[in-house]
Amino acid sequence: MSVRRDVGADDPRGWLPLAMSIAALALLASATSLGNGFAYDDRFIVLENKRAHSLSAPWRLFGETYWPNIRGAALYRPLTILLYAVEWVAGGGSPLVYHVVNVALYAAVSVLVLWLALQVLPRGAAWVAAALFAVHPVHVEAVGNVVGQAELWTAVAMVGAVGLYLRDRREGLPLPRQSAWIIVALYFAGMLVKENMIVLPALLVVAESLLVYDECPWRERADRLFTLLVWMGLFAALFLYLRSSILGDIGGDVSHPSLRDLGIVPRSLLMLGLAPEFGRLLLWPAHLFADYSPRQVPTWTELQVGHLSGALLVMCLVILFAVSVRRAPIVAFGLAWFAIAYAPVSNVLIPTGILIAERTLLVPSVGIVMAAAFATPWALEKLRPLPNVLRILAAGAFATVLTLGIAASAERQLVWKDSDAVFRSLAVDAPMNFKAHYAYGGQLFEQRRPVEGEREWRYAIALFPEYYGVYVDLAHKYREAHVCQAAVPNYRKALAIEPALPLARVGLVACYLELAQYRKARAESRYAIADGYYKRAFEFMIDRADSALVANDSLDATNRIKGHGKRAQRASGNLPE
Repeated sequence: MSVRRDVGADDPRGWLPLAMSIAALALLASATSLGNGFAYDDRFIVLENKRAHSLSAPWRLFGETYWPNIRGAALYRPLTILLYAVEWVAGGGSPLVYHVVNVALYAAVSVLVLWLALQVLPRGAAWVAAALFAVHPVHVEAVGNVVGQAELWTAVAMVGAVGLYLRDRREGLPLPRQSAWIIVALYFAGMLVKENMIVLPALLVVAESLLVYDECPWRERADRLFTLLVWMGLFAALFLYLRSSILGDIGGDVSHPSLRDLGIVPRSLLMLGLAPEFGRLLLWPAHLFADYSPRQVPTWTELQVGHLSGALLVMCLVILFAVSVRRAPIVAFGLAWFAIAYAPVSNVLIPTGILIAERTLLVPSVGIVMAAAFATPWALEKLRPLPNVLRILAAGAFATVLTLGIAASAERQLVWKDSDAVFRSLAVDAPMNFKAHYAYGGQLFEQRRPVEGEREWRYAIALFPEYYGVYVDLAHKYREAHVCQAAVPNYRKALAIEPALPLARVGLVACYLELAQYRKARAESRYAIADGYYKRAFEFMIDRADSALVANDSLDATNRIKGHGKRAQRASGNLPE
């Protein structure tokens, strides 16, 4: 049974001044993003996605994927696309509207964190938790990048639902039916915004177990929670059915290159090696990157000495959780919140398209700031008997932390001004990140700077030669420039890594035709047809190759060599005419 605690929600003083101060901190940390445009994934999901430009027949969005099909990844977030469409129509396609919404949502989430913390922490500690959340630089990507809005809406729904549950259950009273339906509605809507919302029931179970003061027997408490969980389970099942029907599976994302063909054990080892990086981002986010990929971060899939620091960190957190369950349940709740909220993108159960993404730490960090703020009353108690000068210095130190957080966040927002700024910054800040050079190279090609673009892609290949995508894109650029002699080896390397690349095989056959190597073109086309790819296209290429061979077989470079050899032998009398 949880112990009754004095919390901020019991304080008769109004909470509006606290909320306004937290909103002000959030605005100071995020307002510089209002001048940003569309950057990175914004281009494909919003700017070039016609479905996000109109509100005609919005119900169709619930039967379509989040990513346009041409991008390979899919995902299922129909409500997110609908919200983008509303903002596009409202602002005539201006990025300002999206960024105004993002900043407003961030302020709202920060205030909701304060409200949630007031249900379980003293007034001062709750403010500290929300203040740390509002200025944390790791949240910049979720605010400064338009598509980070999905994280913000999910945070509103998740923090709001748990806060509502704790408010109504804090005194041990049964959850009102109206509140239960609001929680269920937030749950289903949140899943349609982003699939991470699916973990909400687990958060409610942990909140009930650790934070609710209720003298009723556990069986009765479980029965009350069971009804709510059943309804949430039904809506979760409906969501998973819709998702699998549209995507064909539960995942729907293209796995990160480092996770390709990895089972659950090597994926877990890889993520264990990244554990210290999570600790750094949450506790000392001095260096932030738009992407975390090899070789900027380790990707060990077998036990290494480097796993020791990650294993030690995880072990310490598990011990801290076990000790805190009885002595400091708020700390245990915060650690459990982080683990549960991050589970969907942890790559352990299901591989995702990222190793680490700062935007995905927005919701999990709520638990971390609440756990950290638990020490506030203890710190104040220790400071009380000290001289005023020392107390002022302590207050100044905390104010300095908040100021540095605001300054770092406000400056970092400018990195997301546009794609060029993002990619240039990434290539400079993370020079060993293969994706930095891959993305920047693509940007340079779009700016008609092919020599520099080729150089960046060569860097990417050198850093991570196991990824087929760079080979394919580079080969396409060579073919477009009619330099098929350079394109063919790159197509070959890509297909050696991943044979199921029909567009790469199309490009390879096109190059063989351009180089007059018709027999090779015909053979590659037959392989593709046998594999079930683009039958009509490859049959057309076979017809072209056959026509060329009939017209002049000697045009095939491979036959030309053979022909010259035969003619030489005939001339010497070694072969009959």
